[in-house]
Amino acid sequence: MEKLFFSLKYIIFFEVLTDIMKFCIKIFILLLMITCAFAEDKQVLVINSYHRGFQWSDDVIKGLETVLSQHIDITVNVLYMDSKRINSKEYYKKLLELYKLQLKNHKYELIITVDKFAYDFVLQYYHELFTNEPILFSGLERNSIEDIRKSGLEDRVFGVYEKRAIGETILMISKLIPNLKKLYIINDQSENGDDSHPFIMQAIEENDEKLDIEYIRASTLNELEERFSSYKNDEAIFYVRFYNDKYGNFYRNNQIATTLEKLKLPVFVTDTLFIGKGAFGGKLVLIDGLGQETGKVAVDILEGRLTPLFTTTFDKYDFQFDLNKMREFNINPSLAVGNYTTINMPMTFFDKHREFINFVFIISPLLVFLILGLLHNIYMRIKNEKKLRLVELEKNKHQQFVIQQSKLAEIGEVFSSIAHQWKNPLVEIATIAQEHAFKERDKNSQFVKDIMVQIHYMTNTISDFQKFIAPSAVKTSFNVEEAIKSMMKIINHTIKYNYIDIVINKKDAAKLTVEGYKNEFMQILLNIVNNAKDQIAELRAKGTIKRGRIEFLIYNRKNLVIIEIGDNAGGIRSDRLPFIFDAYYTTKKNGHGIGLYMSKLIIENKMGGKIEAFNKDDGACFKISLEAVK
Repeated sequence: MEKLFFSLKYIIFFEVLTDIMKFCIKIFILLLMITCAFAEDKQVLVINSYHRGFQWSDDVIKGLETVLSQHIDITVNVLYMDSKRINSKEYYKKLLELYKLQLKNHKYELIITVDKFAYDFVLQYYHELFTNEPILFSGLERNSIEDIRKSGLEDRVFGVYEKRAIGETILMISKLIPNLKKLYIINDQSENGDDSHPFIMQAIEENDEKLDIEYIRASTLNELEERFSSYKNDEAIFYVRFYNDKYGNFYRNNQIATTLEKLKLPVFVTDTLFIGKGAFGGKLVLIDGLGQETGKVAVDILEGRLTPLFTTTFDKYDFQFDLNKMREFNINPSLAVGNYTTINMPMTFFDKHREFINFVFIISPLLVFLILGLLHNIYMRIKNEKKLRLVELEKNKHQQFVIQQSKLAEIGEVFSSIAHQWKNPLVEIATIAQEHAFKERDKNSQFVKDIMVQIHYMTNTISDFQKFIAPSAVKTSFNVEEAIKSMMKIINHTIKYNYIDIVINKKDAAKLTVEGYKNEFMQILLNIVNNAKDQIAELRAKGTIKRGRIEFLIYNRKNLVIIEIGDNAGGIRSDRLPFIFDAYYTTKKNGHGIGLYMSKLIIENKMGGKIEAFNKDDGACFKISLEAVK
């Protein structure tokens, strides 16, 4: 009986334990359902300033969704405004009523506004549409903190600015087109255009002494087509935007692209919208990248990692140029920007035969030898391209040398004509003086001697300068000390009147004969001496030094003739020193940045030597090394 009673107790205990476990499981499931109910997706609302199909904002949203789609708990909804085509208070009032209906009973964790119109709309009507949702603006070029404070939203605004490379683009255009005289900047009269306007004006002020810049804000596409219908090799266009003409008409992207394709001047742009669609290229904002940066900031806001009024500037760029336009205008970007992306490159073998190659890989591993052959071809192509690039670079340098010689030849012809005109009066003066002395029977008159000395000096000076200015036709052997003295003879008076002492030191038994272009070598020395003279003049004007000093030191090392030209003009700033031989680099207000570049080209590429610069003692020192003639 006791055993039976114990068994019943045991059974009842386990039944109660089972019921408790079932109850716990039900509670757990209920709690899980409640948790899931409260852990809903994070809702993000994107308000786009423009209509669907407007490429700029579509690309921004595409980049934004690329980032947010990686988070399964984030849901994105997009509302489209139409502010490019309709921009009035009545329209925004109607839009407000529509959004009130659409957003009723919807709760969002974040509001993202794409560009200015959506941002201004949200600031103005925030308290009618939302409660306490944070705002993230994207694509603005500038913004006012006062507008945020007036709306009482300083505790919930974040932003991603878009920075267009306006000043950098103008500098890049000047380098790409060295003979550029006139630049046209095109920007429309929209509110977006107003945001870009201060940056454009700042860039114009920085470059107005170097370039003739015309700023166009009021025009039409037809007027632009007519105005720029002929090619000029010293003009270019910088297109910022032009969606609204002077009559308020809105242009679509395909209309703008068609016009850009018709223009006969190279058109530089600031973003990727029209690259490959009529634009030459430029330093471009990656619009998709702007959207991705906005997406990253949005995630940080949703996860509480940022505080209000946080802003960041998207300033990542890519140099992109259209190969067809490069050929059309004969402009090579590699001389000015280094690495860049080429659009409209011809299709490679892989591009043309992609499907066939994939088929071969699938059906026959035995064709590995074909793959090795293709890889070898790719290797050889890359190798040949490097060789071609080096050949092209050398060709460009040679062309610049020839152009320099051509310019000197033209100057020489002009000066020869002037010299011819000068020499005739000098002969007449000498004849008159001698005739007067003969009539007066005083051939030893002192004033006649003085006149003849001056005439002889002027004739020799004209002849010396004629020889100096003429370009060297072929390489010859010449004495570097004689070249230095000939050069100094020409500028002796300039040096003297600037209170500069010239010292020429030659080490005993030094070999002084080299092979090269004597006149060009003398002009290199003249360029270095003139730079030192200008710097010395500045220091004297400030009272830093009393007299200038330029010293030539000539000596041999192994089989080299070395010429060092030093001065006491304070030296070259260390941050500028690595760039002084670069093309178009200058620190002078009216400089062209070509003198030292041509000096390096002639010494190293044409005479097989080396030129370098460094600071020494109280000034700069230029060192030229040339092979001595045995």
